[in-house]
Amino acid sequence: MVKPNSDTKKKSDAATPEAIVIKKYANRRLYNTDSSKYIVQQDVIDMINSGVSFSVEDAKTGEDITRAILNQIIFEQETQDTDFLLPLEFQKQLIRMYNDTYSHMIPDFLTQSITYFAQERSQMTKVWQEMMAQNTDSFVKYSQKLALQNMDMFRKTWDVFDMMKPTQETEKTPKSEPTDGLDKIQEQIDALQSQLQSMKR
Repeated sequence: MVKPNSDTKKKSDAATPEAIVIKKYANRRLYNTDSSKYIVQQDVIDMINSGVSFSVEDAKTGEDITRAILNQIIFEQETQDTDFLLPLEFQKQLIRMYNDTYSHMIPDFLTQSITYFAQERSQMTKVWQEMMAQNTDSFVKYSQKLALQNMDMFRKTWDVFDMMKPTQETEKTPKSEPTDGLDKIQEQIDALQSQLQSMKR
């Protein structure tokens, strides 16, 4: 087995980002040594959501109290009226596991499970965003197509309306000038009148 030389070790250490140290004082105030600012619990939650690596130390003793701070955050989240709460059955099973023979396997199992769920959630979010983007493009194309169809229909309707307007030649024709059809109708009326007169006699 080839051992890494000192140069390789220095490079790997330099490439690994160091965890931010947060110091907790007796007055329960938290101090971010990286930003040199006092922070509140919500800032810690934001760091967790952003995937920032950190540890919390007792300012007086130097003891690592990260687990205690995280437990406090979980406890306060569980006391709030939210849609997400740890199921009671899960809590009971977890309490039973503290004295179980296989309790040493539980932390790794839970870590792998929640990591797998987070990966699946990220993948589902990505697929959903891609579907939304595709649907948006399709909606825009459909709207453009519908607008063109409406414009074409309006143009055809306007053309038909223009065809129904009287032409200049028709407007110049005297309205009193009889047509062939009117002459025939008038002849039939005259014939009927003659027959009625002859019957009266």
